Amino acid sequence: MKRLVNQVNLLMEEELINANRKFPKFRSTHEGYAIIKEEVEEAADEMESIDSWLEQGWRYIKANQNAIDEIVAMKQHAINLAAESIQVAAMCQKFIDSKLSEVNK
Repeated sequence: MKRLVNQVNLLMEEELINANRKFPKFRSTHEGYAIIKEEVEEAADEMESIDSWLEQGWRYIKANQNAIDEIVAMKQHAINLAAESIQVAAMCQKFIDSKLSEVNK
């Protein structure tokens, strides 16, 4: 798990670098909050999709039917959730960096 967390941190830093290339630091705490909230909502949507596919798959499994399509869909939404979570972490770091740059002025 520690190795995976380290890899996620590297991906978060890469995402932060890309975001900083495209957009300046947050101009206000309100802007930072809004961006983080949007990313959190996107992550929540992916989690809801995972839950939905899990429920459907369980119905099929209980009926001794094939649930492979549901499991494939869950896998993709889990990957999407991981990516959204990395974006949440990157935007949190951007918020922290934006505030720290104000303090250090």
